[in-house]
Amino acid sequence: MQPVDSVLQKLIDFIGSSFLDSGSQLTADTPLLDLNILDSASLFDVVDFVRAQWHVHIPPAEMHPGNFASIGRLDLLVHRLLHLETTK
Repeated sequence: MQPVDSVLQKLIDFIGSSFLDSGSQLTADTPLLDLNILDSASLFDVVDFVRAQWHVHIPPAEMHPGNFASIGRLDLLVHRLLHLETTK
């Protein structure tokens, strides 16, 4: 499993470069949905990124706004799913 900072930073870098203009600053607490940084279509890009980076499948039950409200919340989801994968 990768260090926490690595997952969080990769999520920040991906979301920033994919959905914002260069120079925009994201933090773990940036409200992604409230600021319309992510929408329903871009959520699929994020899910694909997570699957490609960490080989983690986000099940439909986890595809709710609470898990995508901020990068920090998404980071928690990825770590929880990674933990579930390693304990199987």
